[in-house]
Amino acid sequence: MYKIIFLVLLLVNFFYHLFLHILSNKQVGKPLPKSVQGIYNDEEYDKWRRYNNKKDKLSIVSSVISLAISIVLFCTNIISVVYTAMPGGTFIKAVLVFLSIGLVETIISLPLEYIFNFKIEEEFGFNKITPKTFIADTIKNFLLGNILNIIIFALIFVAYLIFNNYFAIVAFIGIALLLILISTFSSAISKIFNKFTSLEEGNLRSTLAKMFEDAGYKLKDIYVMDASKRTTKANAYCGGLGKMKQIVLFDNLVNNYSDGEITAVFAHELAHFKNKDTTKMTFFNMLNFLPMMAMMSVMMFVPSIAQSFGFEDANIFFAFYVSFGSLLSIVSALIMIPFNALSCRYERRADALAYELGYGDDLISSLRKLHKDSLADMNPHPTVVKLTYNHPPLHERIELIEAKKAVK
Repeated sequence: MYKIIFLVLLLVNFFYHLFLHILSNKQVGKPLPKSVQGIYNDEEYDKWRRYNNKKDKLSIVSSVISLAISIVLFCTNIISVVYTAMPGGTFIKAVLVFLSIGLVETIISLPLEYIFNFKIEEEFGFNKITPKTFIADTIKNFLLGNILNIIIFALIFVAYLIFNNYFAIVAFIGIALLLILISTFSSAISKIFNKFTSLEEGNLRSTLAKMFEDAGYKLKDIYVMDASKRTTKANAYCGGLGKMKQIVLFDNLVNNYSDGEITAVFAHELAHFKNKDTTKMTFFNMLNFLPMMAMMSVMMFVPSIAQSFGFEDANIFFAFYVSFGSLLSIVSALIMIPFNALSCRYERRADALAYELGYGDDLISSLRKLHKDSLADMNPHPTVVKLTYNHPPLHERIELIEAKKAVK
């Protein structure tokens, strides 16, 4: 019975994402909102459609492969067979199974990642990553992802051994502290993949520094990230917590946009800094783990679930793998709806502050270029936006600024 339930959940997740693809495809070709008309000419719009179509097909193939792997894992007892064959106690066995599954998934995903970077992104002029960097990134992502999984599992495992019936509460507190630690030192983690340098002295740095200090903050530095080693796309972000918080500009942004456009983007990120949006989103991100811990507790205290998958008794590894792995996306899809709505609210507020600082026109210009340069969807389906977007679509952001200008 439990296998059937898990299979149904996996299929629901698959068809949910397929539904989103269908909605997005139905939206293609519909009239663009007035505020974004003219960003793409006919040739560029056709280029976007081809780019979007190829990405969409690859995404569906990836989803089908992921579903097939999940069905094999959950409709057979292969996980318990591999787990039993591993040496050591529960914790060591679990770590070895994590690494085995992670390795298999990485190997299977490599061709898809290769196609995305060296075929699709290359065809449309975005790819700058070399095979050497691609391999290095794959290894780093594999190691970091598995290290994080093992640390989280260790927290839960120790909590279960010591606190038994109350392990979920203690483990949640431990995971929350871990997330705070990761968010605080996110810049250090980013340096594993990218090089960060100080923005060179000049008029742009002086303008940005003055804006930062006028807002009441002491500027530690302004960082530029070498994003151009992987892509031609531009961006900026606010990362870290507390004294470790920093604003980072992509070198593609610094090198290819006007000082006014860069300043407008910086003003937007300053708003996130000022309103402590990163801290708030880290807190709300912790809430994602509550239903997962609840689901894990149920599986631990209902031994028949693990037994139906070949384990002799309730198994903490199996409960962890199901709650934090294979079924994670199903729970996350629901949780992310209000989470994304909140993120969009913060983005609108950040745009408003950039306007209030006098960079409304520059922000519109930078947003139009950022979206055009990345071949972004100018008219996403409203339902897809509500369910999955953590930033408002471009036309809404432009209309918000234009409305403020009209009132003024």
